[in-house]
This record gives sequence, structure tokens and C-alpha cells, in this order.
Amino acid sequence: MTNLSLLDFISNQGFVFLTPNIGLIKSYPGSLYDSLFWGLIASSSLPVSAFLGMYFLPGTKIISKLLAFSGGVLIGLICYELFESSYKIGGMNPTFMGLVLGLLIYVLSNRWIESRGIKERRSCNHGGCKGKISQNSISSTSKALILGALIDGIPESASIGMSLLDDKIISITVIIGVFISNFPEGLASGAGLRRAGMSKSRIILIWLSVGIICTLSSVLSFLLLTDISPYFQSIIYSFAGGGILAMTLQTVIPEAYKEAHDLVSIFGCFGFAVAFFLSHT
Repeated sequence: MTNLSLLDFISNQGFVFLTPNIGLIKSYPGSLYDSLFWGLIASSSLPVSAFLGMYFLPGTKIISKLLAFSGGVLIGLICYELFESSYKIGGMNPTFMGLVLGLLIYVLSNRWIESRGIKERRSCNHGGCKGKISQNSISSTSKALILGALIDGIPESASIGMSLLDDKIISITVIIGVFISNFPEGLASGAGLRRAGMSKSRIILIWLSVGIICTLSSVLSFLLLTDISPYFQSIIYSFAGGGILAMTLQTVIPEAYKEAHDLVSIFGCFGFAVAFFLSHT
């Protein structure tokens, strides 16, 4: 009796639609369904972690270590997936152009969000808010938090849709990298917003909204970038990488260092090693 793989068995039974393409399974071109499915999987860590954070109220030490680990994973994701793909597709010029644009837009957008009073979005003490949230400011605070989370999350989620372009198979590194990086942000924000006085239903609504929009960004990046030239594809890849790099250097690592101190290096390097291993296995 010949050995039959799980994928072959599922395909023979007519259930192939249940198995989105992933690089570790089989080399098929990506599809709209794949971008939706894997975007949803990666973004699901946001509402789930926010739910866990608001109920268990984790302390700063564990959040800082998780942030350091996710920072290392994100740096690995940038190096071995986004910028490497950008360079292979379009060369040095569009890669550098996208990097600069991504950095500038993230920095300016993040500064605008901070001007609205939303800082340290990964803090489990206040979740980005300065202190207790008054009833009059709940709506405006919620909107600003959603915008801030989208600035952080959209480039990550868009990278999932991008990695399915031009017969590129979704990389397990991208999925795990986005999932891991989302987790400490949702966990910290859920705890911080609850401590600041926001209702549980409002917290879940915020992060469900962010998760849905990030999933849609994965789908839209796949749809909108399918027919553009390799030069502009290269710019978009490195643009996402520049935004994620700016986020990692400006918010993830500094907020992790406040409590983890020298352990940032250890947990960050471990996260980078995980991304390196996944990318090369």
C-alpha cells in the first residue's frame, strides 16, 4: 500500500477548498481565498490577546519580554521576507525608495496619533491612554486607539497578501511573524484599557474592528497589486517593510526595554532566531 499524504487524501475526498496554500504544504500560486484565510488567522491574535489581557491583567515584566521577542521576529520578517523579496523583484532603487517612504509615513502618522493623546500603545498600565478615561472622551479615545493600531497593523497584514503575488507561496514566517507581533500589543492594550476604566465590551469591539480591517488589508493588497509592474511591487514590499521597521524601532523595542532592560537583547535575539529558522527551513 503506497503512502498517501494528508493533502492528497483531502484533495481526493473533494475537500481541497479547506486547505489554503502554504509554503510548507505545496507550491501553488496564491489566491484571494488564501489572502483572506491567512490574513484572518494572523489578525485573530489581536482580539484574542486583548480578551486575555483585560481578564488576566498581566504585569509589565511579562509584556516587555513578549514585546522584545516579537521585535526580534519582526526584524527577521523584514530581513528575510519583505526586503529580500523586494530586492529580488525590482533591485536596489525601488527597494530603497519604498523603505524611505514607509519610514516617513509611519513616523508622521504615529506623531499625529500621539498628538491626540495616544502614546505607548503597548503599555499594560494604560494601553496608550494617559490615565483614567472619562465618559466624555471614551468615543474619541477609542477612535484614536483604532487608528493607532491600524498604523501598526496594516503594513504587517498587507505583507501577507503581498507574499501571495506572482506565484509566491505564503511564507510560514510571515504568518507567524504577524501573529506573534500582534499578540503582545493586544495583550498589553487589553490590560491597560481595562485599568484605565474602559468597558470590556468596548475593548473587544476596538480590537475586533482592528482585526477585521487588518484582514481586509491582506485581501486588498493581493487584489490591488496583482497586475502592477515588478518595479512598483518592489516599492510596495519595501514600503511595508519600512513601516514595520519604524514601528519596531520606535515603539516595540523602546517600550520593551523600559521593564526588560538587558533581557531585551536575549528575548529579541531568540525571536530573530525563530524567524531565521522558519525562513530557512
